[in-house]
Amino acid sequence: MAIIIGTIESLKSLKFELKRRKISRFKSVKEINEFLLNYNSEKLEIFNNVSKKLKVDFIETSINLKSKIYEKNEQIKIETEKINNQIIFLQQKINLIEKDKNQNFIIAFTSSLKVYFIKNRLNYFINNKSELIKNSIIKISKKITNDELFINEYKKNRKGLIERIAKPKIEKLENTRTIVKNLKNLISGAIGENLVTKEIAKLSDDFVLINDFNLKFPKPIYYKKKNERIHSIQIDHLLISKAGIFIIETKNWNNFSINSTNLKSPVEQIERFNFALFIYISENITLKNHHWGEKRIPIRNVIVMINEKPSIKFKFVKVKLLGELNDYINYFEPIFTSSELKIITKKLTAKY
Repeated sequence: MAIIIGTIESLKSLKFELKRRKISRFKSVKEINEFLLNYNSEKLEIFNNVSKKLKVDFIETSINLKSKIYEKNEQIKIETEKINNQIIFLQQKINLIEKDKNQNFIIAFTSSLKVYFIKNRLNYFINNKSELIKNSIIKISKKITNDELFINEYKKNRKGLIERIAKPKIEKLENTRTIVKNLKNLISGAIGENLVTKEIAKLSDDFVLINDFNLKFPKPIYYKKKNERIHSIQIDHLLISKAGIFIIETKNWNNFSINSTNLKSPVEQIERFNFALFIYISENITLKNHHWGEKRIPIRNVIVMINEKPSIKFKFVKVKLLGELNDYINYFEPIFTSSELKIITKKLTAKY
């Protein structure tokens, strides 16, 4: 099995964009595809789950409502009895004080004050009896009212109730689908690059694949062909082998994209990568094991098409379908020893 290093760039970008948009439900591209495929089923499942839960809640609420009403009535009885007992107690206290006629002036004055405050307390209970009872059952009354409203709405507007309760989850689901659809290019790229990685993984361990290989050049490289300076390169896959190096760019394009003049040419892109990588290797990797001189490290350009490929051929680049890739790679005879392969690999994987 080939040695795989690094994560594919599209997948990294996709994970970043999903995280930035606070979507954490997906662990793989496969899960994203399953989500899009099963979107309508998941939406229907939300409604069904809400409907089932509401039905259970309706049955339980209807049963519990009777208990709550009974509990409320019992609380009213208890509170009424409690207030009545307090009224009787205070009235008896007043009667006892007023009964005692054999009191001197000071005791009589003190007794009259006591009677005054007790009467105020007594009047409070008498005048506020209804309010006190009402306050004692506020919580249970509120629960009963809410239950009655729920039962009434369930009976008269069950569908609307289901839609209202399901709305936040449906909106979240729809928002996720919109975001995922807007990221379709990244998803398509991640699918394609993942397929290429899996295909190359079938090769022997004499092959080392670096996903999302990139280089930055402190001193930009002058690219005469385009009269520009190259500051950095980013390659989908860089495959190191005993037969040389393969620059592999993956395109998960359909026929419309292949024929579109609005998309950047992958041929020009890979030629640019090849030139910059050739300069880098020439300056940084030295192999001296032949008396004639230093060995050249071949760099071959491959564009892998996942669905279909153009019928025409291009200079300096091989365009292959996914199923043709490994046969093309294995076509080339080894020219490097295991130790030379290690030297090349060590230099190109130094930052990984």
